[in-house]
Amino acid sequence: MEEKKMHAGQAVVHALVQENVKKIFCLPGSHVLNFYDGLRETPSIEVITCKMEPNVTLMADAYGRLTGEPGVCLLTAGPGVCNSIAGLAQAYGAASPVIHITGAVPLNASREAFHGVDNSEFTVEMCENVTKWSVRVEKLEDIPEIMAKAFQISKSGRPGPVHIEFPRLSDYSPHILQEKPISFPTYKQKPVEVIEPSNEDIEQIANRLLNAKFPMIAAGKGVIRKRATKELEEISKILSAPIVYPQDSMGIIPDDHPFSAGHFIDNRTDPRFRYVIEETDLIFSIGLRASTAETVFLKKYAQKENILVGFDNEEDENYSKKDEIVADPKLFLSALLERLKKENRSTNENIKSKIAEIKEDFKKSVTNHLEGVRNNIPLHTGFIVETIVDSIKKDAIVVTDVGNSQMWGRYYFPLNHTESYMQSGVWNAMSFCLPTAFVAKLEHPDRQVVGIAGDGAFLMTIGDFVTACEYGANAVFVIFNDGAFSQMIGQQNNLYGTAYGCDFQSPNFAEIANACGGIGFRVEKPDELKPSLKKALDSNVPTIVDVLTSFQPTPPF
Repeated sequence: MEEKKMHAGQAVVHALVQENVKKIFCLPGSHVLNFYDGLRETPSIEVITCKMEPNVTLMADAYGRLTGEPGVCLLTAGPGVCNSIAGLAQAYGAASPVIHITGAVPLNASREAFHGVDNSEFTVEMCENVTKWSVRVEKLEDIPEIMAKAFQISKSGRPGPVHIEFPRLSDYSPHILQEKPISFPTYKQKPVEVIEPSNEDIEQIANRLLNAKFPMIAAGKGVIRKRATKELEEISKILSAPIVYPQDSMGIIPDDHPFSAGHFIDNRTDPRFRYVIEETDLIFSIGLRASTAETVFLKKYAQKENILVGFDNEEDENYSKKDEIVADPKLFLSALLERLKKENRSTNENIKSKIAEIKEDFKKSVTNHLEGVRNNIPLHTGFIVETIVDSIKKDAIVVTDVGNSQMWGRYYFPLNHTESYMQSGVWNAMSFCLPTAFVAKLEHPDRQVVGIAGDGAFLMTIGDFVTACEYGANAVFVIFNDGAFSQMIGQQNNLYGTAYGCDFQSPNFAEIANACGGIGFRVEKPDELKPSLKKALDSNVPTIVDVLTSFQPTPPF
């Protein structure tokens, strides 16, 4: 049956409907108004209108992480694309599926056209290094094929963002955005591509794991993105293999799992990790990637036997093929689990008890560190985090921004699930907290969502607190307000013995919250914090708890 005639914007929205897209994060501009015309007549897609362009892609990234489906975003040409690049790179580093749709100057644009520069293709070229595919649509009839391929690429293998650029197809006129309707080819979804493990790989890796005296599993975000955490936990129990994880995969295994051995990062790791890395004779990495900082760090222990199952493309030249292979983490772990279930391997109680002992000792040291500072004015950073932990439910979603709030929170928050402590990841874009918490609350309205951020990071993104109020995303934002980029102060002090250029005049965030239609609480004394948090968590509007805190260097743990 022949489809009805559509203009370009309608054709793109039609593709979104066929891909079962439910939300689109966007900010309007003159180059993309035809898409808005298509969205206007499509009530099945909720349009989230943001106020800050970097937040558009950060929200799409958050949606991809939380749902496993591509987060779709829409921005205008030139500055719209450029302002969104941080979130695009963030999604790429996080292996988060995103469809990044933007306008562009006309194909035949002159130099310095509106929203353009000398090179009319520079934005599509700019996006090539932070996406799995960056493409420019040059013919209207190609839209169905390109859109289907974009969704396929975004979800296949290692998930990630795709950039699709739509240039205005002629010079500027009052009617350019209303493209003449044409008949498009029938839209056909493309199947997601997965790399299946071979029976030979499953068998040889299973045997190596079974023959190891003290195997260790390093699990990365590929396991989370492919929803394979349960298989991971079961394999760990069968092998008595401690599980460690990089900082962007916190929550991949619950803290109360007997073989949860903490996070690792160069120069700052969990003491459980330090124990198991010294004892292990085999490091089995799954859901990490070859040649990344994480795997290079693990390979510092070169005397250990290393196996890596990554989730890139099979042809990736970074993989040695001998001890480094590529396979879908879900398929690989499922097959490995079935193979290991055939074995009768007894639990190594010594490893289990040692991990529990180290964990308990570390918890005591973290708690003891706060002795004598819980009544400090301004409030101590560790005390703030401790109080938040005591105030939230087990299934709460906690989102942290980049900075000292993240560094301190990492050692206090219990990890019960994959959203227990959401962090930006390797790209480490400041302003991560607000857009991610906003999306988390939209997707999980019945769960507590708490964002923690320094005042500097929150100021970079605060414009979309208005959006949270507009859409009823009643997350709670706890601001560590010390009037400074305090992590930079700590680094400057370490390097030069003094600090410069990192302090600023921070506003009263509680008053801003009230002005935007939310609720704000100003906390200046320790005994005000817990009651304010309770009121915030019980409220039905977005809330800011603005806590005056003192500068604290990176935690000494």
